[in-house]
Amino acid sequence: MKKIWLPLFLAFGLFAALPLSFDSATAASHGSAATEDQLPENLENLMDIAPEHQFTLRQGSNRIEVKLFQWTLNDYGLKTEVDGIFGPKTDRNVRQYQQDKGLVVDGIVSMNTWVAIYAEHQPPADDNELPARLKNLMAIAPEHQFILREGSKRIEVELLQWTLNEYGLNTSVDGIFGPETKRNVRQYQADKGLKVDGIVGVNTWTALYGEY
Repeated sequence: MKKIWLPLFLAFGLFAALPLSFDSATAASHGSAATEDQLPENLENLMDIAPEHQFTLRQGSNRIEVKLFQWTLNDYGLKTEVDGIFGPKTDRNVRQYQQDKGLVVDGIVSMNTWVAIYAEHQPPADDNELPARLKNLMAIAPEHQFILREGSKRIEVELLQWTLNEYGLNTSVDGIFGPETKRNVRQYQADKGLKVDGIVGVNTWTALYGEY
C-alpha cells in the first residue's frame, strides 16, 4: 500500500509546484525587458543614419522610422502610440512638437525635424566640450562650409551657435538662425574685425574654426 501512495504523493507535490515555477520565469522575463525610458536597440540602430539622409515621413507613412519618431514624441511628453503607422494622432503630435521647437508646423518629418528629434537622444555633454556630432562638421574646410544667414535651419547652425555661446555671446543652440543668432554673429564679426553683415561666409567660418 505504501508503494502505491508514495509515487502519487510525489507527483501531486511536483504538480503543485509548477505554477510557482512558471510565475518565477515570467517575473524573470519582465525583469530582463528594456525599461520604458530606454530606446529599443532596433530603433537606436536607425540613428546611425544622419538626419539629412533619413526618410521624409508624413501622414500615411508606415515604416519602422515612424516608430522611432513616435517613441521619441512619447518620451518627450506627447502621448503617442508606437505602432509604426503615421496616423492623425501622430500628425497632431508632430505639429505640436514642431511648434514647441520653433520649426515649420507642417506635420512633415523632414531634415530639420529629424535634427531636433536626434537631439532628444543626445546625452548631456560637458559644457566645455563640443559634442562629437558637431565636431565632425569641422572635418569640412571653412571655404566649403554652407553660407549661413537669418532663416537658415541646418545642423551647421548648431555648430555656429555653440561656438558663439562658448565665445561668450549667449546664444540658444537650436539649429535655427533667428534674430538672436544674427545679432550675436554681427557682434562676433565686429569683435574680429570682419565685415559686419550677419552672414556666416568663409571669413567668419575661418574665425569660428580658430576658436578651437
